[in-house]
Amino acid sequence: MDNAQPPLDELQQKNRDLESEIKRLEKELLKTRDKANSSEKFKSAFLANMSHSVRTPMNAIIGFSELIGMEGISGLKKLEYTKIINEKGHQLLSLIDDIIEISKLETGKLELNYSTINLDDFLNEIFATTLQKKLKSGKDSVELILEKNPLEEYGAISTDSGRLQQILNNILSFSLLNTSKGSVKFGYNIKDGKTVEFFVIDTGSGLNKDDVKLLFDYFWQFEDITHQRLSGIGLGLTISKNLIESFGGKISVISELNSGTEFHFTIPMDKLGKSKKFENKLDIIPNNQARLEPNWKNKVILVVEDDAVNYQFVEALLEKTQVQLLHAENGEQAMELCKTINKIDLILMDIKLPDKNGYEITREIKQLRKDIPIIAQTAFAILEVRDKCISCGCEDVISKPIEIELFMQKLNQYLVEE
Repeated sequence: MDNAQPPLDELQQKNRDLESEIKRLEKELLKTRDKANSSEKFKSAFLANMSHSVRTPMNAIIGFSELIGMEGISGLKKLEYTKIINEKGHQLLSLIDDIIEISKLETGKLELNYSTINLDDFLNEIFATTLQKKLKSGKDSVELILEKNPLEEYGAISTDSGRLQQILNNILSFSLLNTSKGSVKFGYNIKDGKTVEFFVIDTGSGLNKDDVKLLFDYFWQFEDITHQRLSGIGLGLTISKNLIESFGGKISVISELNSGTEFHFTIPMDKLGKSKKFENKLDIIPNNQARLEPNWKNKVILVVEDDAVNYQFVEALLEKTQVQLLHAENGEQAMELCKTINKIDLILMDIKLPDKNGYEITREIKQLRKDIPIIAQTAFAILEVRDKCISCGCEDVISKPIEIELFMQKLNQYLVEE
C-alpha cells in the first residue's frame, strides 16, 4: 500500500488557499451582516419617519375637530379650522397614496398602460391643476409658465398618461413649494424624433450639493428626522425617479443654493406622430367657479354603500338638492331595487361590498337596466381600478374621499338633460 505523503510545499499551498477562502467568506459574511443591519436601520427609520409624517397632519385634524366642537368658537374661526382640517386630510391622503406607490415599485408590481395622447392638450391640463395649487397656496408672487413645443408634427405620443401626469405633478409640487417669488416654468422638447425631454425650472431656494445627492432617496432625512430645510422632498420625488426609469428614461438635476433648480427627464417614445385630440378628461374645476347648487326634485339616485357613515355623508351632501335617495347596503339589495323600481336616474356604486363586489353588481345591473348610468365610488384610488370600473360598465368613477365640487358636478352631468 502506497503511504506516500504530498510534498510539504503542496500542503502549505493548500493551507494558504484554504486560509484565503476562509478570509473571503468572512468578508462576504461581514458584508451580508452590514447589509442586513443597514436594511434594519432603514426599516426602523422608515417607520419612524412615516409615523412622524402621519401623526403631524393627524394632530391638526383631531385637534381642530375638537376645537370646532367647543363652546364660544365664532363662525369665522370654525370656517378657518375646517379649512385646516381639509388641507391636512388631503396631505395625509397624498402620503398614503405615495406609500402604496413605493410598495408597488419595490415589489415590481407596477404596470404601464400605454395610449396615444396629445402632449400640448395634456400639458394644458397639468397647467390648470398646478395653477389651482398655486392660487390655493397663496403663491401670488410666483408666475407659472408653460412652454409648448413649436413642432406641431410631434404633438401625439404613446405613453402612460396617468404615470406621466404623476411624475410632472410631483416635480411641479416640489418646485412650487420651494419658490416664494419669480417663476416655475415647465414644458418639453423632442429629441431626435424618438425621445421627449421634459423640464421643470424654478427660481426658488435651490439645493446644495448634499441636497442634490439625496434628493431622490426616501431615506435621506432619516439621519436627522428633526431637520428638513426644504419642503416636498420625500416619497413623491423618489416615486417620480422610479417611474421615469420604468419608462426607460433618466432624470437629472441642476441646482445652486439660492439660485433655483432645474429638473430634466427623458422618456423614450415608441410612437410619435401628428397631433390628435387628447381624449383623457382630467377632473378639473376652475378656481373661480361657484359651488353648484342644483335642484334635482324629480330625480332618484340609488346609493349602493355598505358603510353607514359614508351613506350618511352622501345623504347630508344631497339634502338641499331635494333628490330622492334609495339605499342598498349590498349587491343583492341593489339588484332587487333595480328590478322593482322603474324610475332610477343614477346609481352611485361602491366597489367593496359585503357580498358581490361592485364590478359584478354593475355587470348584472347593466344586463337588466342598460339605461341607468352608474358612477363608481371607490377608495381604491389607483389607475387599474379606475380602468376596471369603466370596463365593467360604469360611466364614470369618483375616488374617495369625495371632492364635493367634483362630486356635484359629475352628478349634475348625468341627472340634467342637455
